[in-house]
Amino acid sequence: MAKSSGDRRRSARLLIRIEDGAFASRLLEREASPGVRVRVLGVLRWQRSLDHLLKPFLKRPIARLDPEVRAILRMGCFEVHQLGVPAPVATDSMIRLTRRMGKSSAAGMVNAVLRRAAAAGEAASPPDLRWSHPEWLWRRWSESFGAGAAEAAMAAAQEPAPPWIWFDHDRPERDRGDGTVVLDPHPWCPETWTATEGRPEMMGWVERGRAIVQDPSSQMVARIAVSAAQGRGRGADLCAAPGGKTALMRKLGRWDFLAACDLSPAKAARLGRRVGGVAVVAGDAGRPALSPGTWELALLDAPCSGTGTLRRHPELKWRLAPEAITVAAEHQRPMISAALDLLAPGGVLVYATCSIEPEENEAHFVNLPTGFERVSLGDHLPAAVPCTETDAGGVRILPHEHGDGFTVHALRRRS
Repeated sequence: MAKSSGDRRRSARLLIRIEDGAFASRLLEREASPGVRVRVLGVLRWQRSLDHLLKPFLKRPIARLDPEVRAILRMGCFEVHQLGVPAPVATDSMIRLTRRMGKSSAAGMVNAVLRRAAAAGEAASPPDLRWSHPEWLWRRWSESFGAGAAEAAMAAAQEPAPPWIWFDHDRPERDRGDGTVVLDPHPWCPETWTATEGRPEMMGWVERGRAIVQDPSSQMVARIAVSAAQGRGRGADLCAAPGGKTALMRKLGRWDFLAACDLSPAKAARLGRRVGGVAVVAGDAGRPALSPGTWELALLDAPCSGTGTLRRHPELKWRLAPEAITVAAEHQRPMISAALDLLAPGGVLVYATCSIEPEENEAHFVNLPTGFERVSLGDHLPAAVPCTETDAGGVRILPHEHGDGFTVHALRRRS
């Protein structure tokens, strides 16, 4: 009981901090309690649906309640409707939490609202409400990808993302383990694993630097880059932090020289400590401090709206607005131009985002720059990758049960 009580109190406090602008992934990075992680990420994922269930029983909009009360009501509703906690147990726990957080005057309201919301049935609802996404995002995705694909992507974004690892050495840790870790391979990403048993031990390998956690769709970007540039010559990762793609390119390629760049000096320094054997440069991808016309590969995993990563960053759903996608696309253009200038004859730009929005991806490449040609990506991907081709010859992976959403395009400078 004490553990559950402490988890609920910490979860409510973290939800308030996230509402104030903090990022869930950073707050939960070193959170040891599974109960806190489940509650925080679950409330964020299902926030719109929870608010819809609570709305009929509130006398004023939920946005006008005190932050502590808002977090408690959402968490109580989540425990009942998503975790299956008995309504009396969840309600009584939230009443006690209300008092502990200094909101005793709201305890009666919390009691009444949660008991009614727990008893309410879930009526049929449109897909965006059923899968707790903003209506404008549903409208965009259904128009761009079709209603079925959009709903499947939203459903996938509501599921927790397991940690997928790859081993950064020749002999995998699994060959030297004591049998406490059971690893399952990824269905289409080579040499990628998650633990069905012994996950804490698996994460210990990561902390000791023997394995790297990286989403499989993100790994595909690095694999495309190595394959398209034949893994040799001079390669530059222009937005490299935290370093997963750089490390995988270093492992898979036979580079003469590999550079990793990032705008943040602090992030660049951390990357240098994490990934050995590469040259680390702090600088703006729009004005990279690299010699133009001399690189066989420029990988630009550009800053973006992040709409492919909502299962791991669910708070983004409630912070994004449609205009943010346009703003992101504007910021990407000078980076693309600078990356193209770096390429030697025959050199390849691999451009990727963890956004699935056309404006941030294929819209940049519908009209080819003079002296460049498209690189067909089908030959550089495993056959089972669940992707579709874009109008500009790239590939898009929508959010799905085995990975995030990503979009990738590649151009080659003509020799």
